[in-house]
Amino acid sequence: MNKKIVLIASIAFVFSGTVFALEDLHTGTVVVGSGISGLKAAIDLKEAKKDVIVVEKMPFLGGTTNLAAQYFVVVDTEPQRQAGKTLTVADYLKRQEKAGASKAALKRTAEQLYSADEAVKWLNQNGADLTRVVSDYQLGIAGGVSLGTRFMQVLSKKAKELGVPVKVNTKAINILTENGKVKGIEVEQGKEKYKIFADNVVLATGGFANNPALIEKYAPEWKGLPTTTAKGSTGDAIQMGEKLKLEVKQPVNVYLNPSMHSAGDQNVSMSAARLEGGIMVNLNGERFCDDYTPNYTTMARLMMKQPEGKSFIIIDDQSMKSSKRLQGFLKRLCSE
Repeated sequence: MNKKIVLIASIAFVFSGTVFALEDLHTGTVVVGSGISGLKAAIDLKEAKKDVIVVEKMPFLGGTTNLAAQYFVVVDTEPQRQAGKTLTVADYLKRQEKAGASKAALKRTAEQLYSADEAVKWLNQNGADLTRVVSDYQLGIAGGVSLGTRFMQVLSKKAKELGVPVKVNTKAINILTENGKVKGIEVEQGKEKYKIFADNVVLATGGFANNPALIEKYAPEWKGLPTTTAKGSTGDAIQMGEKLKLEVKQPVNVYLNPSMHSAGDQNVSMSAARLEGGIMVNLNGERFCDDYTPNYTTMARLMMKQPEGKSFIIIDDQSMKSSKRLQGFLKRLCSE
């Protein structure tokens, strides 16, 4: 059987996974990264009675998935149909194309949306409560609970029930090859290094927004901007691929967070404020954009053109009461 390498573009709960001795291991598939993409891949493999091991460099699961705030982009799902807010995949793609999405991004989006109803059903069957219909292309968790937190609760519980072996504090540092074929990965745990040999390697390490060098190389337009992404989003898959002289072609569209509060070294997403009806203004109190345009990159460029590159979100008390995430942010501010 040919060995495969799969790159998945990809969000905390401490996971008491199986503990292994620091020696070489063998498995059917090794998954690098424990966010929604990596952990769901491992769950699917385990349910299919396949051998799988997940490695995660952080001391907890989830990565950037933990930071997902308010909504899941889906169309034509059961909750949306029941609420009378329906939209076809084709129509959503037309919106995105009009907003400037690339052909590659549209293709990925189509693949995701055609399986959206099935994904939502699976999540809800496992306790996600993903039933809050925000719009014809957005679903949120009932009660305004943060999306990523609930997703990781669901995935972590399911993985534990199935006995998926997860090794935290374990960083993949090299892809192992032999005669041009992938044969596993080399990992680093503390000061120790060892190998995990596998028929298949799934790289689900997320983005690279916390790697200034990669931002400068692959997305120079956004060089120097602060980020709310996970600390571990440093482009590990890209870096391992570069060591093998693999060609990295326009790796992703860089999606920006157009509503972020920065103070000191703390960056906090305020997307929930826009979701709950907040309006955006510049230093002159002028509105300058669609407050919730689905194209974050377009919105970010508009924000950067404003006086001093600054923008503000104005919300009312009703918006605050609708979001537990905003309530938590306000509580933290008042306690400082």
